[in-house]
Amino acid sequence: MTRLLRRYDLAVSCLAGDRPTLYAWLAGKKSVGLLVTNGKRRWKQRLLDQWAPFDNLNTHTVLMNLKLAELLQVPKHYEVIVSWSDATAAYIDALLLRHAPNQRFAVLHLYPKFNYKMWHAQGWGELSRWLEKQGLRIILTGGDAPDERRYVAKLLPLLTENTVNLVGKLTLEQSACLLSRAMLFVGPDTALTHMAAALGIPTVALFGPSNPVKWGPWPKNHAKEQNPWKRLGSQKAGNVVLLQGKDACVPCMGEGCDRHIESFSDCLQGLPSSKVITAVESLLCKNYA
Repeated sequence: MTRLLRRYDLAVSCLAGDRPTLYAWLAGKKSVGLLVTNGKRRWKQRLLDQWAPFDNLNTHTVLMNLKLAELLQVPKHYEVIVSWSDATAAYIDALLLRHAPNQRFAVLHLYPKFNYKMWHAQGWGELSRWLEKQGLRIILTGGDAPDERRYVAKLLPLLTENTVNLVGKLTLEQSACLLSRAMLFVGPDTALTHMAAALGIPTVALFGPSNPVKWGPWPKNHAKEQNPWKRLGSQKAGNVVLLQGKDACVPCMGEGCDRHIESFSDCLQGLPSSKVITAVESLLCKNYA
């Protein structure tokens, strides 16, 4: 830790916790960060040369981090950048030529890692069959964790026969490039959903207990000092439709109905496929026009 002592001209902490703040103070000749300033946490103000109050409830993560740009007097850029190399683009184009030559396709991301963010298997099956009737090939994305592979393998018999399963076969960069070629993306509250939204792909985000104000996908071209999402209700912002269940407790901001990551969320388990299909149809109609 002593090797970090004043090693950098500037250290920036994007998190309000004790450890990030301490490291910023230790590493930078000048330190800037976000802080929770109430009660016993006020002592951390002494560690930073400049700081902004951290809001974990009513300010979107993108806007929260842009507060740091204000402190540093850096011009604010609202676009979330997702990029890839020319070699990755060539690889994905060749892959699509094999699996979906000259065919429009939709990307579905089935697995959000935690049960409390999962939609039900029946919904994915009904959605995939509806998409096939619209002439769209289904391509699945996902990581290579054993739990994720097993989960998707279990759901595959419920999906259309021509579904292309790329779970565990692409890097994050390759997945991003694949998304850029898609007509549609549907996924839960997970990283790829945010990437699809940032790329401008028509995106349906399935949200359960998470707070959309803080964690809703940032739509492309949303360059405003205004949260794109309200806390309650299904809604649309730019290229993204965010769907919530209708349960009175939504969003509870807890880890499932039993308050642990292995539990499920009734708001997502009760979200009907008809509601998701209606949202998808509205995006596709606009995209086809």
